[in-house]
Amino acid sequence: MNDLPALAPDDGALTSLVDLLDRVVTRGAVVNGDVIITLAGIDLIRLDLRLLLAAVDEIAE
Repeated sequence: MNDLPALAPDDGALTSLVDLLDRVVTRGAVVNGDVIITLAGIDLIRLDLRLLLAAVDEIAE
């Protein structure tokens, strides 16, 4: 049998992740990206991605 202790999440890491997400949503963030699928040098599919992440009350102002 394996008697290794169970891994519990670190409360400090969880708190910092929550704080980071709170700051990003409060201030807002924009993410741009492009995805191009090619076959033999010919572009088959191109996706232009734009993501806006913000709180609803921040967008209304």
